[in-house]
Formats: sequence, C-alpha cells, structure tokens
Amino acid sequence: MPTAPRLARSAAVALLCLAAAAPCLAADTADIAEMKRAIEELRAQNRALANRLATLEAEKAAKAEPPARSVATPPEAIAATAPAPAPPGTDDLARRVGELETAKTAQEDATRAIIRESVSSLGSKINESMSLGGSIEVLAGRGKDFDGVKLNTLQLNSAELNFDIQVGDWVSGSLVLEYINGSNTVFATTRGIPAGVDRVNVDTASITIGDVQRFPLFMQAGRIVLPFGSGTGVHRSDTLAIEDPLTIEGFQFRRDAIGIGFGLPTPAPQRPSPPVVVPPVRPLVLAPLFDSLGKLLGYSPPAVRPTAPIPVSLPPDPPPFYGRLFFYEGNNNGYQRGFTRNVSARLGYRDGGHCGRPYSELRATDLCPWSLDFNVDYIGSIFDSSFFEEEYVRFVDQFGPVPGLASTVKLSLGPVLLQAEWNGATRRAVFNDDLGTKYSIKPGSWQASIGYQFDWNPWVETLGGQGTFVAFGYGQTRDFAGVIEVVDGEPVRIGSLPRSRWTLTAGEWVTEGLRVQLEYSRIRDYPVSQGGTGATGSGFQLTLAYVW
Repeated sequence: MPTAPRLARSAAVALLCLAAAAPCLAADTADIAEMKRAIEELRAQNRALANRLATLEAEKAAKAEPPARSVATPPEAIAATAPAPAPPGTDDLARRVGELETAKTAQEDATRAIIRESVSSLGSKINESMSLGGSIEVLAGRGKDFDGVKLNTLQLNSAELNFDIQVGDWVSGSLVLEYINGSNTVFATTRGIPAGVDRVNVDTASITIGDVQRFPLFMQAGRIVLPFGSGTGVHRSDTLAIEDPLTIEGFQFRRDAIGIGFGLPTPAPQRPSPPVVVPPVRPLVLAPLFDSLGKLLGYSPPAVRPTAPIPVSLPPDPPPFYGRLFFYEGNNNGYQRGFTRNVSARLGYRDGGHCGRPYSELRATDLCPWSLDFNVDYIGSIFDSSFFEEEYVRFVDQFGPVPGLASTVKLSLGPVLLQAEWNGATRRAVFNDDLGTKYSIKPGSWQASIGYQFDWNPWVETLGGQGTFVAFGYGQTRDFAGVIEVVDGEPVRIGSLPRSRWTLTAGEWVTEGLRVQLEYSRIRDYPVSQGGTGATGSGFQLTLAYVW
C-alpha cells in the first residue's frame, strides 16, 4: 500500500513530467534561442518542485515521529493512533502512478530527441536548407614559355566553397566563394615594398525563382556567369583538362544580371523513379598501386564489413527546349550603355535515350545511353568578358560594344564524351594602341575535345566524375595576338592568348573525393607578322584536388 510520501513523490513526478512536456514539445527547432529559454525555465521549475518535495517529506516525517511520553498511554489512545484501513481505490492509484512513471520515461526520450534536432539545425539550418560543397586544388608544374625560359610552379591553384540554399519549393539561392592568388595584384605595404595580397572573392551569388519541372518560366538575379559558350564558372564541370580551353579563357562573362528563362514542355507530374543501386566505378591505376605498395611495406588494413550500396532515385529528365534572356551590367568605361545594349541570350535543345534496351543489358561498345545538348548564344559585347575587360579596358572607348555569337554541342555516347565550341565577334573593333598603331580585330576561338571513362557502367551520370579517365583537347584563336601598352615608358605586349593549344590529360579519383590529374600541353604563338613571336611552349602539370 503506497504511503503518503510515495504519493507525494508520484504527484511531483507527474508535475515534473507535465512541466517538461509543455515547453519542450512547443519548441521550435528553427529557433535555438527559444529552446534555450524553455530549457532554463524547465530547470528552474524542476529545482522549485524538488525543494517543495523535500519540504513536504520533512514535514511528514516530523508529524509521523511519536511524541515522548512519561506516562503509560491508554489503550483507547493507542487504538486511535493506529493506521486507518486503506481507502478503496488504492490499487487504481498505484496503477495510475505506474502509468505516469512510464509516460515520464517516454517524455524524457522525446525531449532529448527534440533537443538533438534543435542543435543539429544550428548554422542557418544547414542540414535542412543548405548544402555545402567545394574544392581545394594544388598544382605543381614545369614548362617552357615562348621566350624559352623554363618555369617551375608550385601553388594553391584554386579553393572554392559552394553553398546551395533551398528553403522552399520555388525559391533557391547559390553562393560561391573563391580564393584569389594575389600575385597579380600589387599593393604598397607599410614599408613601401610591393607585395601580392591574397583574398577571398564572391565568385557568383544568385537567387532563382521557379522550377521548370512544374512551371515553364523562372527568374534569376545576382552575379552569375552569363550563358555564352561552354563555360559555367565551375571548372570541374566544364572540362576534363587541367587548363581551361582557349574559348573559356577569352570568352567568360561574370557579371551582375537579372533575367528570365524557360524550359518546355513542362513534364507531366509523375511519381519518382524507383530507387536503383548504381554500381561504383573502380579506379584502375593509382588506387591498386597504392594498395600493393602498402602490402609490400607490411600494412595490413583491418577487416571492415563492406557497406551495402544505397539505392538512389535518378533525377527526372529536364525539358528538351530551354532558353535564357538576361540584362547585365556592362563595361561602361568612357561611355554609358543602356540595358538594350547589355543583353545575353541563349536558345538550346537537349535529348537522350538508351537505345530501347534496359540499362542492365548495355555495354561500353554499344555507345549507349546517349545524350545531346546543343545551344546558340548571343552577347551584347565580347569586350565585357573577364579577359577583354582586364586587357583592353583602356581601348574600349574607341570602338564601343562589339556583339558576339557562340555555339556549343556536347554529345555523350556511353563512355565517350565529345564536345565542340565556337565563339566570336560579329563585327570588327578598330582602335589605336599606345604607340599609335592601328588595329582592326575580330576576335574568335574554337575548341574540340574527346574524353573516355574507364570501368564505365550505364548509370554513370557525369563522365570523368569518378574512376579513371583520359581526355584530349585542341583549340585555336583568331585576332588574339595582343596589342602594345606603354608602362613606365616601356612597351609591353598585352591582351594575347596562344594561337593554338593541345592537351593530353589522364586523371583518376583515387578515393572518394580525391582526384589526381597529369597533363601535358603544347602551345604555339602567333607569327611575328601578326605581332607574336612564332615560338612554341610546352609543359607538364600535376594536380591534387579534393572535391566534396
């Protein structure tokens, strides 16, 4: 039969349980400050109830202690002080106390789960609304330039942080921070010594409103890489080579812009595709070599149970017809241009298939599944590109905007990736350099490349994104011989790119996220009659990149 102290404890436990339930269940996982306040209130209530329970138990113990007597107690008095018989319903009360204790245990578990979920959402809800990616790449190289000078290079080639934000279904954001080597930017230090200053730069930052999987139109605004040619601003998705193609070096536009786009026709609503287990692509050269070397040196890795592959749902096919129209902030050096002159546009078509056969039956020799992406681009002025704006900034006011066109085609056939691109101006730019020499140029460039993925399987979404791969690329430029700028009384050749370049690249993802690439490149300059040296250069480059 429960005693009065036990009933008091049970009642206090029930009060503690109810006090814990109210603030914890109402806690907002998105507001950790509110959770902290609720927990502090709960602790204060617990302390107050514990103190009250201790006081009640002390008072009860004092009342239960028999008083000291110097004379014999009459029998009727003893009978009066005997414990009373248990009132009816005591068993129900004990059962109820047991239920409350069980509920208290469950409530404590729920409270701990709520706290864990609230703490995990710290950092702008990074686990729910934001995904973090990026890359770190270190480069070592040795080569010879057009003057025959041998150069050795060891540098942090790139470092990026990519934030993709998706709070709701219709609005998303993107932010890319990049490391900029300060060797080309000279500042005066406190001692008056020129020194390069490294810095972190906002590469791109944009807001996108819309979803072409559910509605044909969308809007985008911010600092973006304008759609012109094959460049997207993310090197690892643009090419399998270490060096950018000449088309991207000369014609990449990173500007503040706002515009709309479309994807047609809008796909019919459908259920997500059944999850499938995608076979991993095995590295074939470096990873097995390192394993063998480790065994020769006596390293015996501990036995680890292999992790079962996780089935994934393949992304839905995008609409085949797509387009973009942006108005951007152009180069207003020496003159003002309206929005109608600062226009970037793209029209494209994409398609794909698997030759009418299940993926499980496809082989590398089938050159299937296949995909095709073709687009045509327009830009208000090619001299708004990052290359031309830096090299020709002092001459742009002599000729104004020079529109440009570009066309790109990407074709994947099983383990083979083919790409071709042409970029160029639609009219000539006529101007005089610092020596008074007159130029009439119509810059343009083209490139073609082929890549091959080893240990390929039909579920590979991005060729060169895993395993072992090789690639070959070739490109040429036109009217990129450069001009003369006078710096401190000395003529300096600026604004030049190689006349041609070819690259041979081999790469492997040694382990998840870690890629090693080796590349040989050979470049040729413009002939002397066109302002170049007529010389050739070559070099090897080795990169170690960690991508997540």
